[in-house]
Amino acid sequence: MKEKNVVVVGAGLGGLTAAALLARNGFSVDLFEKNTTPGGYACSFVRGRFEFETSLHELSGLGPPQNRGGCYRLLEGCGVAEKLEFLPIKDFYSSIFPDFRVTIPHGWEQAAESYARQFPKEKGGIEALLKWMKRIFEEFVMVASAERAIDFIRIPVKATNLLGSLGLSVEKAISREINDSKLKALFCDIWGYYGLPPSLLSWTLFAIANASYIEHGPYHIKGTSQALADAFVESIREAGGRVHLNNGVKKIIVENMRVKGVVSEQGDEVASDYVVCNANPITTCLELIGAENIPGKYLDSLCRQRHSLSTFNIYMGLNCPAKNLGLEGHELFVNDDYNQDEHYRQTFRIGRQKYWVITNYNHADPEFSPPDTCVLVITAVVDGAPWMRISPDKYVEEKNRMASEMLDAAEEVVPGLKEHIEVIEVSTPLTNIRFSGNPYGSIVGFEYGLLGNPVFKLSNKGPIKGLYFGNAWVRPGGGFEAAMSSGALAFREILKDSKKSA
Repeated sequence: MKEKNVVVVGAGLGGLTAAALLARNGFSVDLFEKNTTPGGYACSFVRGRFEFETSLHELSGLGPPQNRGGCYRLLEGCGVAEKLEFLPIKDFYSSIFPDFRVTIPHGWEQAAESYARQFPKEKGGIEALLKWMKRIFEEFVMVASAERAIDFIRIPVKATNLLGSLGLSVEKAISREINDSKLKALFCDIWGYYGLPPSLLSWTLFAIANASYIEHGPYHIKGTSQALADAFVESIREAGGRVHLNNGVKKIIVENMRVKGVVSEQGDEVASDYVVCNANPITTCLELIGAENIPGKYLDSLCRQRHSLSTFNIYMGLNCPAKNLGLEGHELFVNDDYNQDEHYRQTFRIGRQKYWVITNYNHADPEFSPPDTCVLVITAVVDGAPWMRISPDKYVEEKNRMASEMLDAAEEVVPGLKEHIEVIEVSTPLTNIRFSGNPYGSIVGFEYGLLGNPVFKLSNKGPIKGLYFGNAWVRPGGGFEAAMSSGALAFREILKDSKKSA
């Protein structure tokens, strides 16, 4: 039998997942990563006596032992779950608006009660909306697990809520059940996770993603998401796979419209009939392969899609516990007003944002930082394009100006914050670009517009034979759980194709 060699390009979560599943299922795997540490956005860094989580806010799809979600089962299949400690987060999210502040717990009944307590006249609509979300989520899980022909034949009958949600924006969907504009803003307040406001965001994606949090609860990872990436590397190596850090891929070899292997940055040439790209499809097609080897229709499909938002982050190590500043809970979304379309428009301007979030990492893990300290991170979703237009000599000035404005805004919510900052680090979309290679520093790949929901995302099979994608830019999309699922989908495609050629 022909040896099944696979090269994986990039050690982000999609690449790590594909590599782990391939190695554990008899494939010979070489994973190449340009950075010195694995994980992509799933990583940490140290400043002074503090370690900072780079990007993870809440991990979905895990669940307690009696109600495990799809993400946990996937991590089990990768040999990773048993290597980690998952820390439950009590609540889904907290929001502050001009005239109220509320916390939404996870659990369907608990979430409904919390929304209705703030908006009692909308109780019936709230319950109907959450039931609709739950049905969409359950049908999506059913469709995602379909394998037999009969399963696919039954989808039009068994997945009516999922199919009926296609093409709907979040705004239009929730307006069917609730009327109060303030409740709508609260219900949609984690839109920043997905990079578009309710008027533009796919209802299918929003319903599935939020339902995963409500059904299984949010979690954090002991040791930050770097522990997750490291556990993947350990699992890959245990299964006989090879992980090459600080050695990316500079070229994917193509002959007669099919891949033949790769050339690494250190000059290694590895032959393979299968290449999984954790690198985004734009970079893969234009730089690693070359546009001349890519069908024009596929290049057109890349041009038709728009990148999602990036982030501006202020990482802070404080010399006091968060409770001393009156800050409780894991994550607080802050809104200047209720106009989420205006909040989105502000993301295209450099400066103080009208919508942002502050995350308290010691809430889930009291040992996250040294005793009597805490780690807080201010995150604002912003577009990367304005940052790319800044001249290099003005970059630091603009970065510091925005950081100062955002800290002033945070001081209004958390009085005394600035005087307790011991360590501070600021990142921008340019930081994301430099580290990940993603166009415009995108955090979830292509945006989740009405045609950007999981059903309409680019396939995990690439445009030439032997090329596959496992990343946020293709099915099912961006975010930690989705990126890992994308790697699993790439693995499934290779498994099917390798059986055909055996």
